[in-house]
Amino acid sequence: MQANVIEFPPFRDGPAPHEPTGHGHAHPELNFWQQYIFSTDHKVIGIQYGLMALSFMLFGFFLMLLMRWQIAHPGLPVPVLGPVLEKILGQPAAHGAISPELYNSFGAMHGTIMVFLGVVPLAFAAFGNYVTPLMIGAPDMAFPKLNMASFHAFFLGGVVMLVSFFIPGGAAQAGWTSYSPLATTIPTHGQAFWLVGMVLLITSSLLGAVNFIATIIQLRAPGMTWMRLPFFVWAQFVTAFILLLAFPPLEAAGVLQLMDNLAGTSFFLPTGLAVGGQVANVSGGGSPLLWQHLFWFLGHPEVYVLILPAMGIVSEVIANNTRKPIWGYKSLVYSALFVGFLSFIVWAHHMYMTGMGQKIATFFQATTMIISIPSVIILTCLFLSLWGGSIRINTPMLFALGFLPMFGIGGLTGLPLGLAATDMYLHDTYYIIAHFHYVVAPGTIFALFAGV
Repeated sequence: MQANVIEFPPFRDGPAPHEPTGHGHAHPELNFWQQYIFSTDHKVIGIQYGLMALSFMLFGFFLMLLMRWQIAHPGLPVPVLGPVLEKILGQPAAHGAISPELYNSFGAMHGTIMVFLGVVPLAFAAFGNYVTPLMIGAPDMAFPKLNMASFHAFFLGGVVMLVSFFIPGGAAQAGWTSYSPLATTIPTHGQAFWLVGMVLLITSSLLGAVNFIATIIQLRAPGMTWMRLPFFVWAQFVTAFILLLAFPPLEAAGVLQLMDNLAGTSFFLPTGLAVGGQVANVSGGGSPLLWQHLFWFLGHPEVYVLILPAMGIVSEVIANNTRKPIWGYKSLVYSALFVGFLSFIVWAHHMYMTGMGQKIATFFQATTMIISIPSVIILTCLFLSLWGGSIRINTPMLFALGFLPMFGIGGLTGLPLGLAATDMYLHDTYYIIAHFHYVVAPGTIFALFAGV
């Protein structure tokens, strides 16, 4: 029996492991600015992103409430906030009422703030920064200073967007899509501020995407093979690739449209453009459709940038609160990879009304129907994960359960929009707004609340 007894080595002489020896490398005490403002710690940066994104989402929500008041009571002063709006914004909010120009500004900025300053930073950057290194056993992100730079570019982009409300002429009024030539002919510099803000936000996303890809590939703990990664990490990985490949065309397009606005170029302004019944004094030769292609080449992958991290969050919440592994892990992973690939060849289903040829429209109809298949597989795996589980009903689980049917309805309402024959009649109607908001509002945002 004695032969099987394992003897521990004796305690070594000298100070205990945590006692100071006098020649150790103690970390200097960080001051407030170093710890909370210019931090390179992935957790602090994740919290910074989360607090900023939630603040922007609240601001975007208030813009929506003001728009709803104008729709319900056109031309009437906004109760309580009307005098405040008039004092801050001046003539566009005269007598406390929302003018048509201000309504357009609120519409454009609501969409921009909610998507680019709210949901994407919260879903991808906040949760990703805080949780991803912990899930893969990494000490931090691969490039901590790049991580800090990414947040500060995001912050500056948000400040530029907000400042545009207070310049003469007000904020951008050409919608969150900023279509040319409308975006260039509106008499306000708000559109230029919007474009500068977008360039900063896109730069932030690109820096973050590179960092996530490098971290997940290089800093996984020993034994953390690809098929052992949590599904949330896979969702962040695919999302990072989508951002890295889809955002640069829009950044280039934003710079070109900024030159159209400020330098007199005509990248997106056609020959013979008439404004107010008179031919505009522009050199012409540009293509408004080119802007639409460059915007929607980002715009549709952007939908999956919104939804994939949300699906990752919901999968973790469901697995935790059913007390069993997620069902169909490999199906989830391959579906997420397939969605990431297909998201780049469906963008023109936003452009059926531009007079594209029947063959091109047929191609994009087919790819749009195909991309719904992996989305349904992911949703089915999440539903089946509930089967046979010992389910805890707590607040995160309620939000996660609410996400499932809401995203399902959002997907189903999108099918008629993917077919040119029905989209011709539904385009630019409230049906599209309802479809998009089913996916993003009770869909993605429910998932984010579950994660928070």
